[in-house]
Amino acid sequence: MTEPSAPANQTIRLVVSWLVVGIPLVYALYQTIRSILPLFGG
Repeated sequence: MTEPSAPANQTIRLVVSWLVVGIPLVYALYQTIRSILPLFGG
């Protein structure tokens, strides 16, 4: 009965890992775009 829970556990770890990396990445990208917009007259 441990086999079905193993993929679910890995799925949860994968989602959490992507969130840990993705949220700061999206925030940094947003800040970068926001700070360079005045250079292009935006």
